[in-house]
Amino acid sequence: MTIRLHKSEDRGKSNHGWLDTRHSFSFARWYESDHMGIGSLRVLNQIVI
Repeated sequence: MTIRLHKSEDRGKSNHGWLDTRHSFSFARWYESDHMGIGSLRVLNQIVI
């Protein structure tokens, strides 16, 4: 398996006022074909409510 660096500032972002999220893998409106997940892991988000 190849390890690729995915910097925090390059992740997808969404802010709805009450919900601020950062997406490590493609999610919702942020689509990045190079970041579709790892194996069966498809969601890895940082969420601030």
